Amino acid sequence: MTDAITRAMRERLDRLHAEREAQGGYAARVRSFVQNSAALFDRRPVGRDEWDEAVGDTPEQTGFTR
Repeated sequence: MTDAITRAMRERLDRLHAEREAQGGYAARVRSFVQNSAALFDRRPVGRDEWDEAVGDTPEQTGFTR
């Protein structure tokens, strides 16, 4: 019985190590994807006028003036 428990614990530990290594690989792939994709998008700060124009909140559209 002791051998069976020892063997089961070793197998479980091996599975946990394999899962941890796979997660590290996954995290690295996600990090790489984000770094490669970041260059495709405009990430500069957006000014108030540009934001208002994009979402339709210009003074002319809302009826308010600044």
